[in-house]
Amino acid sequence: MDDLHERTLAISVFGRELLAFRVRRTCQRMPERRKVAHAQVRRVRRLRPRGDDQPLFLVSSLLLHDCLGVLTASKKENLHAVTGIVSGRRRILERIVPLRLSHQGVGGAAAANDSLAAELIRLHAFGMLPLAYFHSHPGRGIGATAPSGTDLKTQKTMEQSGSEIIGGIFSRDGVVRFYGAGWEPRVRVLGKRIEEVQKNVYRLLPEEDVQA
Repeated sequence: MDDLHERTLAISVFGRELLAFRVRRTCQRMPERRKVAHAQVRRVRRLRPRGDDQPLFLVSSLLLHDCLGVLTASKKENLHAVTGIVSGRRRILERIVPLRLSHQGVGGAAAANDSLAAELIRLHAFGMLPLAYFHSHPGRGIGATAPSGTDLKTQKTMEQSGSEIIGGIFSRDGVVRFYGAGWEPRVRVLGKRIEEVQKNVYRLLPEEDVQA
């Protein structure tokens, strides 16, 4: 006799459920011995070290300069998402996703829920995903890019929703740090007018400081 399995799948990004739908599937019953073996394989996959299958995020220095211009246009903090192409385990960041803010001040900013939902649904309609979540901090230098407790909590919520997404923090003078919630993402920056300061921390260079 076959078994009828029904489950609800939901698309959740940034900790919010955007779309939900039911899936029904008829499966042939598996002998008990095969069920045990199948369960063992699943346990082995879950125990595999996270780094073995960690995605590689690729981003151009030109996009980072554009992000800096948007995020530091005013003295208040700002934020936006970034989308791009997913190819295997590569995540190619290529386009800013602007978000309307519900709050914006010198010490913090938050995206409006309706704006966030609308942009994510639009991305889904094109078969795309949010790949990064960038925001600015007050202050200058590397120290200004350290993620706060709120930043890490937000990042953890996004990761727990099933999203493979990285965070990015920009200082006022053009230092950017990429981060995850308790893990170091794999990021490769391509292009000129940028230098690596330390792992996952880069300084964007003014044009006059770059030699052809």
